[in-house]
Amino acid sequence: MAKSVITSQNKIQPSINSTLKEARQAKLVYLDVIGKLHSLYKTLLFSPPQGYRFITAASSWDTVSNSVSQQDAFYSLQMNILARIFPPNLVKAYFEKLKQIPKEAVLTYSAGHLVFRKEPWVVDLEFVTQLTGYKYHHFKRLRAIIERSFASEYCKKIICWTEAGKKTILFNLNPEKFEDKIEVVPLAIQKKNFAKEYNDKAVKLLFVGSANIPDEFEYKGGKEALEAFSILQRKYPNIELVIRSDIPADLYARYADKLKNVKIINGIIPWEQLEQEFKTADIFFYPSHSTPGLAILDALSYELPVVTTGIWANTELVKDGKTGFTVKKSEKVRYYSGNFIPNWSHYPTSKFMRTIKGMVDPLVIKELVEKTSILIEDQALRRKMGKAGRQLADGFSVEQRNFKLKRVLDEALEK
Repeated sequence: MAKSVITSQNKIQPSINSTLKEARQAKLVYLDVIGKLHSLYKTLLFSPPQGYRFITAASSWDTVSNSVSQQDAFYSLQMNILARIFPPNLVKAYFEKLKQIPKEAVLTYSAGHLVFRKEPWVVDLEFVTQLTGYKYHHFKRLRAIIERSFASEYCKKIICWTEAGKKTILFNLNPEKFEDKIEVVPLAIQKKNFAKEYNDKAVKLLFVGSANIPDEFEYKGGKEALEAFSILQRKYPNIELVIRSDIPADLYARYADKLKNVKIINGIIPWEQLEQEFKTADIFFYPSHSTPGLAILDALSYELPVVTTGIWANTELVKDGKTGFTVKKSEKVRYYSGNFIPNWSHYPTSKFMRTIKGMVDPLVIKELVEKTSILIEDQALRRKMGKAGRQLADGFSVEQRNFKLKRVLDEALEK
């Protein structure tokens, strides 16, 4: 027994040594974030592209911002009142002009803000107004600063999550001096290794709210989901709805008597528990008012056809009639400002949220019910779309993201 253990250790040791050697030789990239680290950046830290290693450290600005973001009242004050006066993302950039990053770092990777230090940097962003705290009035006033920063010799790459995000740069800035720097590197999820099992007795719909920002139920289309399900359950007694999200008390009281076969999971739960909900669901029910996020990608990767709103970049993930269905956006909601720049905001006092809270568009609900009914009635179609969705999601795996990102980082360091 002892001899076999020694032999096994001898086989493993070179592999460990090789991994440690690769880690020491990897190029160090400094991940520069604002406040709380969003879950989408964790794969950069734990699963970086080959030949690279990411580190991050909170500055005094980030520590204060993160602390504020943990308190709902202060966070609302920061984003609704203070952000109207000054753009927090841009202020951070000026505040940290003299910041010292780790000496061994060969590149700074900025998460959604400009860098004014004389060092090579890349930036990734959701859409162009993220650079000014998602406020369009700041963007109009400060776009010249953004253009100069992008054209700077120190800015090596501008990375967009979606093709739609890239359009917000091309359509709203003069990209003549930096268009060749713009790249699309999509959001990424871990590839799923499981065999889909089907339940022939009931059809389970799943709605999942944000795991990063509280109080987003209505922003993610939760009210539309409840309204549509209250109609669907009258047509189909064999359906059920699982909601993983916090629900406003007044909204819950309004629908409590209307809904049956609804399971509500409040707050954030362990991934293993949420994963089980994805695995046992049949349809991802997500009539969101906002840009696509990791939830849609996760749903596709678990072979779930997705029913969502056909706004902005949602159509890059949900191919209508192939990986799910998209419903038309409400004409009563102003979804865009500028030229294709999203206007949505999840902050309670914003005009966007006041509009969403004050109405449910019957035309949206009608189409949501119609398209979801097709999937409820057609098991074969659900499975066909689910498989197509999983195949699409494989193209958004961390491995695929790293392949693209490695090329982008390699080119950034060559410039």
